[in-house]
Amino acid sequence: MAALQQTALQRHWIVGRGLCMYRCEEFGHVPRAKRRSALELKLPVWSPFDATGSHCVWAGSTAMVWFWDAAAVRGATFDGTVNGAPTDRSRILPETVFFPRKPDGVHLQACHEGFELQDWRADVLRDAFWFAQRPDADQTDWFLARRGSAASAADRDVPDVSASVFDSEPWTGRVSPRAWLETNERAVVAACVLALVLAALWQEARFRKLRHLTRTAEAEFSRIQDEVAPLVRARNELVRLRTRNRALADVSATPSQAYVMNEVDRTLPSPSATFQEWRYRRGELSILVEDAAPDPIAYVRALEAHPLFHRVKAEPDRKADRLKIWMEVEA
Repeated sequence: MAALQQTALQRHWIVGRGLCMYRCEEFGHVPRAKRRSALELKLPVWSPFDATGSHCVWAGSTAMVWFWDAAAVRGATFDGTVNGAPTDRSRILPETVFFPRKPDGVHLQACHEGFELQDWRADVLRDAFWFAQRPDADQTDWFLARRGSAASAADRDVPDVSASVFDSEPWTGRVSPRAWLETNERAVVAACVLALVLAALWQEARFRKLRHLTRTAEAEFSRIQDEVAPLVRARNELVRLRTRNRALADVSATPSQAYVMNEVDRTLPSPSATFQEWRYRRGELSILVEDAAPDPIAYVRALEAHPLFHRVKAEPDRKADRLKIWMEVEA
């Protein structure tokens, strides 16, 4: 085994082709979602090993499968470029997937150790067999005969391949998005369920946090209300007293009946005039005065000269010795 890690996106442990067996199997009769399970059932039938490691590349419904003795691979000696053994994050892959794909036909691929005859058709490795030494004509004819191939590959000059010729990443089968989705249906469903569960947990956490904040706010509001209640009561009492004081001030600012009557009596131009009617309400005063030949103009001038009375009006009554007077009383 050898490790490839300098330029690869992930650390790969490469299983030599001599340690692998290869099989190409068609699973067109199996539903796409169940092909992986069908392959897992087939592997123990194909493999002669007690513990089998494997790698599969899918090309539509065709599975290109390499499998090996997992115990032998774990106990193999690694070359001196990398120390240690494969880890859980390492991918154990067969040597063949790091060599370029071939066009249709039979090809001889030089491996790190030995040679591999490959039969490629429509970008699928239909058959492959490994030889410790370069295969002779009889071995090549045997391989061609079992595959029904007419081309001869025995005389093809293929240079030896060293570890440095490996591609940094393995090739994979061309899988359509729909095929990938159908193949990984369970994983996708599990991921969706996990996402929904996480979203539900997040929403539940938000709801709990919001409920906690609401309860905290309600408790704080209740505490503030208890603290502010005496202030609110004091403020309401202050407003009530202020309203009452304003009413009392308005009442006290309005001249009393006796005071207004006394001022009117003092202001009338005729000392012999007598009040026959008196109506005083909300700063408006109307009186009926009886006097011998009263002069309305003299009455108006006398009353308007007093600072307490404004807009004085006077007119004679039906009786000749009477005079009606209206005026506004200053508060």
